Amino acid sequence: MKIHVWSIIKYLFIFILIFFFVVVFKQNYLVFLLFPYVILPAVLIPLYIVNIKKIHLTGGSVVSNAEVGNDIIFFVEYNNPTYYPFLKCSLVFSMNNMFFNTEKDSILNINIMPERKDRVNLRVKTSKIGMIVFEGKEMTVTGFMGMVSMKLPVNFNVQVPVFPEKKESIDVAEIPYSEGYDEYTEPDLKGNLSSDIKEIREYRPGDRLARIHWKLSAKMDELAVKEMERTSVMSLVVVPELEKTGISDTVSTLDAVSRELAKRGERFEICLFNNAACSFDYYMIDNEESLLNCYRDMYFLPLYEEKGMARDAYFASNQKSSLLLLITGDDVDLLEDGVSITGNAS
Repeated sequence: MKIHVWSIIKYLFIFILIFFFVVVFKQNYLVFLLFPYVILPAVLIPLYIVNIKKIHLTGGSVVSNAEVGNDIIFFVEYNNPTYYPFLKCSLVFSMNNMFFNTEKDSILNINIMPERKDRVNLRVKTSKIGMIVFEGKEMTVTGFMGMVSMKLPVNFNVQVPVFPEKKESIDVAEIPYSEGYDEYTEPDLKGNLSSDIKEIREYRPGDRLARIHWKLSAKMDELAVKEMERTSVMSLVVVPELEKTGISDTVSTLDAVSRELAKRGERFEICLFNNAACSFDYYMIDNEESLLNCYRDMYFLPLYEEKGMARDAYFASNQKSSLLLLITGDDVDLLEDGVSITGNAS
């Protein structure tokens, strides 16, 4: 607890002034003012010390995520179950975009009324992608007549990812897998073939001749086809370059490419390069939630200045696939062993 000497001096000055009028000018009715003036600090300050520990403060957000350009409404919610009003509360908080490291401390003044649960809204405009973190740090609560104050620890951390604005369409060339598909391959089957037979089924137009089970077909007097197991190893990896220059365009293009590949039924992974740790993290994208989880983790990664850093580190470290889709700004480039095999497309 902090004692504010200057506030106490001002309080004593007013007391002395009233006492002066009582004694010098014989204004006896002012004596009735002196009694509560003496009693109030002795009663209210102990009540303040006891009741301040019952205040509960939390933070939150109206939305779980947002698209760039839309506002986010954060809120501070307090609960004061006591009869004591706290009319001067200063909350220290920070609002930070983790992707661009824009942390800045601010102060929010709140009046916490007795026996009340209420909230104060904060509207934040979003002009960039990234993870917006609203973090409460501490709250200073001042007591009766500003004579004392106490700092309460505030521990809330609200994270709202801001996703890129969706592009209407993007031209992404058909992506070949390392096993290779020909014109007879079923378009709805993705992944690499194994040598294990999953089942035998009847022939359908478009089936590859190499998959016909000739011995069984001869016995059955009709064509039978071998349905092969598919491995879980994907040869297609999407790698975004987290360069500071053009990072917003990179993420926007990544989003458009990912949604286009998902719409086609492609199974693919997004590989994120952590420049600080020199490590790679893989995210299998098979639904909307997996894509959003990938973005949430990406927004905490450090950006870098050097061009092509993720690409060079990927091939230098002998990652699990030599075929990747590299995204830099608006450019989409298919690479094999570090060499472009499609050229840039946007």
